[in-house]
Amino acid sequence: MSDISIIGGGHASGKLVNNLHKLEFKGNINIFSEEEHLPYERPPLSKDFLYGSKKFEDFKIDINLEKVNYYFSTKINKIDFINKIIYDQNNNDYSYDKLVFANGSSPKRIFEENIEGVNYLRTLNDSVKIKSSIEISKDIILLGAGYISLEISSTIKKNYPNKEVTIIDNSEKILLRNSNDDLREFIFKYQKKNNVNFLFNTSFQKLIRNEDGSIKSLILDDNKILACDLLVVGIGVYPNTDILKGTMLEEKNGIKVNEYCETAVKDVFALGDVALSKNNFLNKHIREESWNNAEKQSDILAKNLTGTKTAYDEIPWFWTDQFDQNFQILGEINNFDNKILRNYSENKNTIIYFKNKKIIGAVAVNNGRDISIIRKIIKKNIVPNMEKIQNKDINLKELL
Repeated sequence: MSDISIIGGGHASGKLVNNLHKLEFKGNINIFSEEEHLPYERPPLSKDFLYGSKKFEDFKIDINLEKVNYYFSTKINKIDFINKIIYDQNNNDYSYDKLVFANGSSPKRIFEENIEGVNYLRTLNDSVKIKSSIEISKDIILLGAGYISLEISSTIKKNYPNKEVTIIDNSEKILLRNSNDDLREFIFKYQKKNNVNFLFNTSFQKLIRNEDGSIKSLILDDNKILACDLLVVGIGVYPNTDILKGTMLEEKNGIKVNEYCETAVKDVFALGDVALSKNNFLNKHIREESWNNAEKQSDILAKNLTGTKTAYDEIPWFWTDQFDQNFQILGEINNFDNKILRNYSENKNTIIYFKNKKIIGAVAVNNGRDISIIRKIIKKNIVPNMEKIQNKDINLKELL
């Protein structure tokens, strides 16, 4: 039985190990994690955990440590693919039969140095630090109008409705990279309703510090000065591929894998945020930064590592919770030629997107049931009855 080494100790890594054990994998498993914690799911870091309604134990992924060799606070710095050896930060070497990259991504930074009051959210420790800072901060600024900032603003306003929260972005709207105008309109409405401030087409030029070095204010590109004692930067992430520079796996946007999570190097695999994966639904390679991807890819890879050839055929799916509202996104929501709104109530809606008369995606507000049914319709390649879809009183299950 082969020995498997996993670089990374996040959600995808933890689920992969548990799935391997469910499939009765008997070989040795080595996990190398840069964190001091067991694997955990990341969505609560900007939502329930930051809010205080969940504890770490609620989203930790338990692993039987008697069945794995777990190396906490260990960074892998070098890989010898020819001799199948990896080296950590202290130049200790470890051999492997099969190697899995599950080392995720890192936030894009605006300063190389660490500055008191400037925060990034990726790890449990980051969330703990931000949570304690929110309690004592008066002027809170979130840089970037992506999902991380929008979720954090929601969490802050739910806990502290009177705190000033401002989101700054250099584009003209929220979620410019991975959304559409329908979803933007839904989310923006709730953000504004809860008194979150927005400054679009704006960037900051300079940071002003207090005498102790902590952040005091921001100077914007129009020379306006904004007081700021807590800045959270959410301008995107990059995949952790620096370790692969100069190798045949080097890619700017992740480690390229096929639908079986296989790289171009024999016995080397990748999954989760770091993987630039072949998506059969979209018929292209994408890097899907989502809970669903980490959860489902780990199941597929475990099967492939234990001898059952299985392709990853999931339709991209993502959700975000903001101000007690649940927004879900399924499939392709941009390249459509028709759409239908099913309006059930003020706070319950589903928009279904079509291409060549077939459903290709959907956005749902507080309506996860529709998303589940639409996923089945897409997978079955059904050409739906448009009159039934337009009638919100007809259950979408009838289309199956």
